[in-house]
Amino acid sequence: MNLRKFVAQDSTEVISWFSTEKESLLWGGWMFGWPLSETEMVNRSQLPEVEFLVLSSGNDKLGFIELQHISETEIRLCRVVINPEYRGLGYGRALIALSIAEVRKREQFKIATLAVFAENVAAYNCYKSYGFISVDKEPKFREFNGQKWPLLQMETAL
Repeated sequence: MNLRKFVAQDSTEVISWFSTEKESLLWGGWMFGWPLSETEMVNRSQLPEVEFLVLSSGNDKLGFIELQHISETEIRLCRVVINPEYRGLGYGRALIALSIAEVRKREQFKIATLAVFAENVAAYNCYKSYGFISVDKEPKFREFNGQKWPLLQMETAL
């Protein structure tokens, strides 16, 4: 199992992991539209402040994560997802561990942050088990289709 850089061809499989608009929103908000757009995903992957990484084993794509450079010392974990075929097997925690290890190699970052929707209990518990703690920061919700979804902000020191 390894973490590798995203390539444009990965977008087809990653977006196939979402079968409903709600699943897509829980993962990435409106970032890639609905239905999810490969073009939007590939375009975002080319931004200088963003890194897309894929957790893989051989030819199998197990998961995906976006690392967003917020400042010289802060990196944000975004759009974390595990391929539905591999959920519940510890790959979420492995993806977070490998991502944090990659970030620590760079030595410039002092803090990793993320946000998770309150209803995404499995993801929240995964982050918490890795040492992320809830912090009182904005935003505290996102609005989708006229509904406010509570959002939890978390961070861990690197």
